[in-house]
Amino acid sequence: MASKLSGSSKPTPSFNKSNKIKQSDSSDGFKQSDSFKQNRFCWTVFGLWPGKIPEKYYKLFSFPFLIISYVAYNALLTLNLYHTPRRIETLIREIIFTFTEIAVGGKLSMILFKRKKIASIFKMLDCEEFKGNDEIGREIVMKHNDYYKKYLLLNTLLSNFTYFSQVLFPVFGFWIFGNTLDLPICKYYFLSDQTRDDYFTSIFIYQSLFMYGHMMYNVNIDTLIAGFMTLAIGQVKVLCHDLENLKMEKSIGGLSIIMDLKPQYKLRKILNHYELLLEYCDRFQAVIGGTMFVQYGIGSGIICVIMCGLLLPSSLETQMFMVGYFMAMNLQIFVPAWLGTQLTYESEALTTAAYKSEWLPRSKRYKSSIKLLMERAKNPVVITGLKIFPLSLAVYIQIMKTAYSCFALLRIIQDRQEQATP
Repeated sequence: MASKLSGSSKPTPSFNKSNKIKQSDSSDGFKQSDSFKQNRFCWTVFGLWPGKIPEKYYKLFSFPFLIISYVAYNALLTLNLYHTPRRIETLIREIIFTFTEIAVGGKLSMILFKRKKIASIFKMLDCEEFKGNDEIGREIVMKHNDYYKKYLLLNTLLSNFTYFSQVLFPVFGFWIFGNTLDLPICKYYFLSDQTRDDYFTSIFIYQSLFMYGHMMYNVNIDTLIAGFMTLAIGQVKVLCHDLENLKMEKSIGGLSIIMDLKPQYKLRKILNHYELLLEYCDRFQAVIGGTMFVQYGIGSGIICVIMCGLLLPSSLETQMFMVGYFMAMNLQIFVPAWLGTQLTYESEALTTAAYKSEWLPRSKRYKSSIKLLMERAKNPVVITGLKIFPLSLAVYIQIMKTAYSCFALLRIIQDRQEQATP
């Protein structure tokens, strides 16, 4: 993984791994894994996470639900795309939804096939080492958990508002003003007009219900990934705080003494915390790597398709839909990129934090440990998409530049065609 001396020719220092991960005492009322309660509840409701339900019983619900809500849903979506009239303005909307479902499939696979790994990450978050060693450290941990909860709440509210504006508002308009009501996802072109009209209500309910489920998959898996990265940033800041406070103070007699009576033991706790942080990053990198690769690949394609679609003459409703979808896709790519950049930047600061600690008067063994930590911290934590590209703002900017280049090229072609038309 890129977080551990990737591409470095320097020897990797071996930190002491004999220290067991101490599970946090739940009596203090705070567990970091509780920040992901909504995520786990949503997965349980929508057939992905058994939780406290015995898995053999949960499968009786999960398997049929996923077949109906995802496999059959996407089979019909693919069949609809095949029968869609070959007009670019009609195809764009169908292509956008089909591409989105590929990304959703990658996220579902992550939860279904990596449950144990995700559960181990939740367990690791609750260890004693990740709680902070003093009041400031605990405040940093709590603050980053609060950041995640606010982001989750905001994302959930915005997504639900968008969903209701796409599904319920047209229904109200149909009931109150007699407006034309279309199916929320696609028109199922493989059905005859008569069949579609006869079963319109059933198809509308089917598409609406499982459209909501897929939206909640997106929200609660995207925010899970952002949450793992946010809490990792918090742990790096705690480490920086602990290192910077390895200082000395003077006694009344003027003799220099170590603030901690056992400085080597205190440093060992920091080294153990750092080792656990790298292991935590390795674990969630193994979980999200493939999903991020699919997310960025599909998201980039959707952004290009939407920008091209905005060049075509269309109704105000269609333009609003494409602009909203464009912003949603940007958010799905931008947030991991920004958090990945922040995590790399903060982990680079560990070297400076270690140097700021008052290590000069310490023992030779103590200095050696600090030196090893600084050597290791020279290789910052980098989260990647399938070990191919880093999740960073530089990659996000490159994606947007490429999308704009495609947009500008098509714009030039369109202008030339209009000029050539008599």
